[in-house]
Amino acid sequence: MKFIKNWQKVCVSQDYFNDEFQYILEKKFNQVPTFHRKQWEFVVIYLNLLKNGKLNKESIGASFGAGRERLIFDVSKVVKEFTATDLYVYNTAWATAKVEKDMSCLDFVLEKAPKNFDDSNLTVKEMDMRDLDFSDNSLDFAYSSCAFEHIGHFDDFVQHLKEVKRTLKEGGVYVMTTEHLFLHETLKMEGNYKFQFSFLMDIFKAADFYPEKSFDAELKRNGLNMPGPDLLPLLGVDQSIQNETKSLIIDRHGIPHTSSCYVFKKGSDTRHVELLGNLEQSSRFFNRVLKQKVKVLFDDVKSIDPRHNLSPQGRSTLSDHIDYLADDFEKQVKLFPQDDSEFVYTDFIYFDDFSFNFTVYLSVESAVEVKVKLIERPQVDFENRTEVKSVTKSINNEAKISINYSANKSCVYALAVSTENGDEIKLHYLDVRARLVSEYEE
Repeated sequence: MKFIKNWQKVCVSQDYFNDEFQYILEKKFNQVPTFHRKQWEFVVIYLNLLKNGKLNKESIGASFGAGRERLIFDVSKVVKEFTATDLYVYNTAWATAKVEKDMSCLDFVLEKAPKNFDDSNLTVKEMDMRDLDFSDNSLDFAYSSCAFEHIGHFDDFVQHLKEVKRTLKEGGVYVMTTEHLFLHETLKMEGNYKFQFSFLMDIFKAADFYPEKSFDAELKRNGLNMPGPDLLPLLGVDQSIQNETKSLIIDRHGIPHTSSCYVFKKGSDTRHVELLGNLEQSSRFFNRVLKQKVKVLFDDVKSIDPRHNLSPQGRSTLSDHIDYLADDFEKQVKLFPQDDSEFVYTDFIYFDDFSFNFTVYLSVESAVEVKVKLIERPQVDFENRTEVKSVTKSINNEAKISINYSANKSCVYALAVSTENGDEIKLHYLDVRARLVSEYEE
């Protein structure tokens, strides 16, 4: 089959109806469409390697941040030599690379291999993406599947690309998928960036390593391109339930994002990447959809998880990664400031520009004074948190405490409750609820 489509692009539903995409999915992977962005990533990585003539028995390749993903086995079986790399250690915070003590990296990866898989040309190594243990000009190809954004900060991203360029042969290809933002500036959290296109271009320029000449950001307005619901703030919804609402485009805190793919070729003379697609049309589509979703979700009262940001699992910026463990939670706690007297700290919720209500229902064993605080932060700034409204109340037995507020479209909101003077509190009952309110109610 001849491959002609530009697969340097953003992940969208229309790709699933493309003949080239369907060929890889059905003939090479033997899979049915799931319209899940991880499946999309594997297909477009494979497509780009195939399109560039790198999947053959003369090729030597590698994968970075590979974990135990199925693409390791799909690629290694059709090339001469293949090395999968990751931070394969027993004390890593990533479950996909968390090797048991006294277990080899290869055996760890092969636990996920297909039946009767031939591993004779597969090597597995512990390796940092910023310091690649490969000789200069030694690889015909390399790829990474949404690992780039987890390396660190700007200089770390640049260092990785310089290392990739060093290790590739002339004409060698690097295919990389990473996080793509549609509406917002780059989210800069160490270990979990989400990228705006121009920020990535600055990284590529600093590394002096540019991808192909055009990036297709075209988005068709249809239901399959609507972001999945952000259910994590709700009581009783954990990451496994959230993952069941599979979608190509994810909404977290009112920030729609998905995967994107970039293709680099060593020796290319590209110095500028043209952005294709009607971005204004995409922005209007997402703004309308996000507003509809907020209205549907919070038109009725919803019970909210009262302790989302009090627990190690309450790392709301990382919650789209089910494999992330909380081993180093104490190192990251600065992102979730809380005082010792707080016994409620919900997830941050996006209310668009609607007026909304938080209500806390409490039943206590003995008299105590509590302070209910509404916390506001910008969507893209994890540390800049402001208490915008509060209510202090003495409770002898049962109480209902409400706060109404008009949301800023570019902010998200959480509710925190603490005891005054650091007093202990013994709860018989606790419930936090949220809903939209009319101007009249407000």
